[in-house]
Amino acid sequence: MMKSRKQELREKADDERRRCRQWLLRFMRDGEPKLWTKAELRVAAMQDLKLSKNSFDFAWVDAIEATGRHDWYEPLRGRQRTRHSSLPRI
Repeated sequence: MMKSRKQELREKADDERRRCRQWLLRFMRDGEPKLWTKAELRVAAMQDLKLSKNSFDFAWVDAIEATGRHDWYEPLRGRQRTRHSSLPRI
């Protein structure tokens, strides 16, 4: 049976969110400091994982809730980094 376009898109989005969640979990482990902003991680994820902003945003919330790292909802404060600081890589 052939998949509908809607089903294909849903599966693609589910895969993007799953891959991104796994990627984010590495940064959100207990005891790991928060080194990048959500925006910086989003840019890196979209470039490296080839996913949509929407998929990242859903994965962001899911990863925070899965790890219990609710501090990741808060903005990153007081760091001395340049605007072009290195982004996390896969």
